[in-house]
Amino acid sequence: MTRENLTSGKNDIEFISRTMGGELKLAAHLYIPEGFDQDKKYPAVVYSGPFNQVKEQTGAVYGKQLAERGYVTIVFDHLGYGDSEGEIRNDENSFVKIESIRDAVSFMGTLSFVDREKLFGLGVCASGGYMALVATTDKRLKAIASVSGMMGNQASYFETMDRETITGLIAAQNAGRQRAYETGEIEYVDALGIEAEAEAIKKGATPSEGYDYYMTARAGAETYPNYSHLSPSFMLEAPMLADATSYAHYLYTPFIGIVGETAMDPASGALCTGPLTKTFFDNASEPKKFVEISGASHVSLYDIQGDVSRAVDAMDAFFKKHGGAKKAPAQTAAE
Repeated sequence: MTRENLTSGKNDIEFISRTMGGELKLAAHLYIPEGFDQDKKYPAVVYSGPFNQVKEQTGAVYGKQLAERGYVTIVFDHLGYGDSEGEIRNDENSFVKIESIRDAVSFMGTLSFVDREKLFGLGVCASGGYMALVATTDKRLKAIASVSGMMGNQASYFETMDRETITGLIAAQNAGRQRAYETGEIEYVDALGIEAEAEAIKKGATPSEGYDYYMTARAGAETYPNYSHLSPSFMLEAPMLADATSYAHYLYTPFIGIVGETAMDPASGALCTGPLTKTFFDNASEPKKFVEISGASHVSLYDIQGDVSRAVDAMDAFFKKHGGAKKAPAQTAAE
């Protein structure tokens, strides 16, 4: 990629990941603001998306809207996903994804038109937690945002299951890893239970908002062929350990957590993930801000333009306030 090749809007690029010790190519879209001038400096965002998504899904919606507000934004396929290299496909290995986010931050730092003092991170759903973990020990990111953030995997697994249930789930994951090691072949499974839901829908059940997003033309494989709802049978071993809330007090990077209103309410019938972001927010260091998008749900913040616009407006204002800050604010009150 050269600067001369870049144009306003979406640009197909590649950058190098050194996560696995060698050099692997990560495929990305770099969204460039209108009227791009290669000799100017622009604020920038590193985006990382929900569980198992590829860059053409939620990332495309946020990349476009952030570019419209003046941000150079990178949206990429993690190792093993989409158009990127990586032998184990569609593996939600939190720690590999965390390292790929760091690779993207490094790559953005090489671009002469990126203002390093205004380099931000955005994580959606599972990547809300990943981005927060990255930012805890990567101060190249000057502020971060989560949208529908799954920030506390300890709460999602260990605190919601009894000992017998969680150890049984872990044993099943371990057995999948053992089979893969012995046979050299990876078994892929429906980690989200979407296929079981499809059978229930045939019998009259109402589709969940996750099913409506991932298993229809809205954002499923028929529209984005690189997407798959299947994951390696040992996939959950790593996410169970990736608990951003455990480190929230030590973040020391400005944080804005954005959730849908209905995601805060267990009675709404929608994915009730908002409390995970709220708990992280309550424990996070200053400065911080918590935003509920009225009428929005966990999944509507993936691609419903009006809801996404309000989320982007909120993070834009937060990034503008905290980008380039040289001195940590007093630890007294939330923004």
